Amino acid sequence: MLTVICGLLIGFAFACFGYLKNRSSLRLLNKSSTGCEPGTVVVVIAARNEEDVIENTIRTLLAKAPRKNRILVIDESTDSTSSILRDLSRQFPNLSVLRNLDVPGKPGALNLALDHVTEEIILFLDADARLDWASVEQYRRAFCNPEIQVVYTDFESYNRQRSLTVVFQDVFFSFAKTFVFSGLFLRPPFMTSGLFARRKVFDIVGKFDPKTLVDDFDLYLRMRSKKLEAKFVLGPKCQIQYAFAVKELFRQMCRWYTGVIRELFKQISRGRYWYIPVLTSIGTMLFFPYLLLALAYVLPSGFLLGMLLPVCLAALYSAALFAYLFHDVRSWREAFINATLGIPVVYVFFQIVISVSFIKAFRKRQTWYKATRERG
Repeated sequence: MLTVICGLLIGFAFACFGYLKNRSSLRLLNKSSTGCEPGTVVVVIAARNEEDVIENTIRTLLAKAPRKNRILVIDESTDSTSSILRDLSRQFPNLSVLRNLDVPGKPGALNLALDHVTEEIILFLDADARLDWASVEQYRRAFCNPEIQVVYTDFESYNRQRSLTVVFQDVFFSFAKTFVFSGLFLRPPFMTSGLFARRKVFDIVGKFDPKTLVDDFDLYLRMRSKKLEAKFVLGPKCQIQYAFAVKELFRQMCRWYTGVIRELFKQISRGRYWYIPVLTSIGTMLFFPYLLLALAYVLPSGFLLGMLLPVCLAALYSAALFAYLFHDVRSWREAFINATLGIPVVYVFFQIVISVSFIKAFRKRQTWYKATRERG
């Protein structure tokens, strides 16, 4: 019992450190910006068959946006998205639409957008994202600090279908916010939906790799090589859609982590061998219960099974629970579901995803997948 209590306290302490680090990021938004004009903003959206969500995204952004700021949509759709965008561009002069027929795919679309950006600040959004212009203005103020190059917004789901799959993802993403995006242990990665960046960053790091499955992680690695960092800010939340079914989530996450593992393999093949211990440490942390069981079998030890394993499992559970309670609780009902079922299910699910993704990473075939959108 004492070992379990120690583990719970350790996990709670780590969750507190991560949350407090995220809370400290609010100083970037609250800092006085008298006399500061950080520059105009262009919102870049890569759209492919987004007829269910694109209109809501555009209207939410442009309802109160100043004319000097604009949205640039790179459209490669075959459904009614193009027609919707044409109608919207007649209503909103600060909506620009470019058809992308030469280099299909999100990274290619983002690269095309970069060729047409003249504004000082770029906000990358997915077609399903919702962020009003008042929130954009709050994040824009962070760029009054000349040391800030990239800012990543807090986020939450707006799915109407609060399926168990959606509810469980709150556990996954709150854990990521606390221990990954916070930069608690390493320079933080990010997603490119809700990402603000100075235009000049891309003059330094270059464009996206058109063949990557993970444009965000590709950008992260390029920035890391130039010692640039994205600041995760716990400010106004960018609303996004989570995958609402298990199959959708599995395919989406396999695409993410297959792409991440491939990118890390590329770095290793280029002589950046420090990524080998990174991969090894991640695998060790994720699969440590099985490793400890194997070690206990090879080297019979009551300490491994009687002390170390309970402490580690209790710490992991506590860290995940309090990260969720600090960041993403929607209701006490959902909190009870995640506390009793969501945390162990997400942990096992993530282990399966990583295992499958590791196998897929050795295949040459690209496996891009986008989860189905809810109409909104």
